[in-house]
Amino acid sequence: MRLLIFLTTLLINQSLFAQVSIGVKANNKQYLSYEPIRVTVTISNQTGSPLTLRNTGGNNWVEFVVRNQSGRVINKVKNISYKGTTIPTAERINSSFVLNNSYDLAQPGNYSVYAVVRTPQQGHSEGTRSAATYFTVNRGVPSWRTKVGVPGVAGDEREYRILNYSGSGTPQIYVQVEDIKRGHILATYSLGRILSYRKALKAIDRSNNLHVLFLTTPELYCHTVVNTSGKTTKRNYYKGVGNTHPTLFTHNDGGVSVTNAKFYDPAKEMEEKTKYHKLSEMPEGYEQ
Repeated sequence: MRLLIFLTTLLINQSLFAQVSIGVKANNKQYLSYEPIRVTVTISNQTGSPLTLRNTGGNNWVEFVVRNQSGRVINKVKNISYKGTTIPTAERINSSFVLNNSYDLAQPGNYSVYAVVRTPQQGHSEGTRSAATYFTVNRGVPSWRTKVGVPGVAGDEREYRILNYSGSGTPQIYVQVEDIKRGHILATYSLGRILSYRKALKAIDRSNNLHVLFLTTPELYCHTVVNTSGKTTKRNYYKGVGNTHPTLFTHNDGGVSVTNAKFYDPAKEMEEKTKYHKLSEMPEGYEQ
């Protein structure tokens, strides 16, 4: 009787295994050390009924196996239980995960990762496995850095770094913020595309926020403000005025603003363009 129950359960799990298909894909092929490494897991439900995925009995419904270029499995540094989900019948969902929330992937090199998805009926050694996806981690080289204190927190210090990187083929400007006291990288991320023939400008305001102004298209400059926690608090775009180029100006009170520029509002610019009729829209008999 027990054997019959075991075989029945095995057949159900094998059947369910065949009716759930998953895939995993790295959002980028190239990353900088400490940059969030995001992967997207795609799960298709062909079981004929809604599929609920949740953590049960100490088993996570989704787990990842990460290997370095030598094939060694990278151990978790932090265990994260992801929120469960329900997939309607015959539908597919995409879920995004940040691998370095659980794994230390700061070491440069090539990596592979595959995902394992388990239903509530499956144990730790069971589940549906995806094919592997691959990505590379590169060490960035700072082109500029400066240290500042943290307002209101005695003894805390941050280092802002600017890195330029073209791993994806398009030159990007990155910001990195480190907690010097604790030796912890708080943030590493791209501020956007940069046209390198014009040097990015940097300034620190009275609250020790970092201001970065860089050329992102032949006409547009991006002004981004990053605080001591590594969060972007402001991002605006500007165009130059006449033959001048936008620049950062530090006021006597410690404030920082963009000068020699006009604020760019794409919606307003489009509205202005629609005020002028094209020649093809002119009424018959009218000549210019």
